[in-house]
Amino acid sequence: MSQDTPGSYSATSASLLERVRANEAQGWEQLVHLYAPLVFSWCQRAGLSHEDAADTLQEVWKSVTGHIGRFEPQVGSFRGWLWTITRNKLHDHFRSRQGKPAATGGSEARQFLENIAENEPREEAGVLDDGLLHRTLELIRPEFEEKTWRAFWRMTVDGVPASDAGAELGLSANGAHQAKFRVLRRLRRQMEGLMEIPEAASPA
Repeated sequence: MSQDTPGSYSATSASLLERVRANEAQGWEQLVHLYAPLVFSWCQRAGLSHEDAADTLQEVWKSVTGHIGRFEPQVGSFRGWLWTITRNKLHDHFRSRQGKPAATGGSEARQFLENIAENEPREEAGVLDDGLLHRTLELIRPEFEEKTWRAFWRMTVDGVPASDAGAELGLSANGAHQAKFRVLRRLRRQMEGLMEIPEAASPA
């Protein structure tokens, strides 16, 4: 149900990171929903099969669960921290395959192990960021009335001027601006400490 009313954010005002650190079940579900596709893509790009990528993904989240309290947003990005964990699990995976007969991947494992990048793969970062932003927007959309959301979408994603977006929705230009601001404020708060949301965030 939409909750776009004054004071409506009391139940959702905490950032996702704060909720995860408080061990809130829904917070963990949302974190996995947002970042599991990213980790899975890293695993597949490292050469893992679908099955091995799924297994490694589980190992990554076990580590995240046990060490989330050590993550410090002031030191680095959550995504960078997550990549470090994923990289370590990829190393573990390929090391476990070393020494096995070549027919089962021994020599291949050594080659993949040598090719794991120290830094997060960046060439598809824009695409992955778009997917992450889309999934984040899906999570917060039920908190807003349709008119508020449409104003935000038309201005931020479609690039429509406030005056035109307001006219379409029966709002003043200022009203459209305020609607956009409310959604962006909630988006930034949701991902505080996890993802930097630009002023003109656009998942398109």
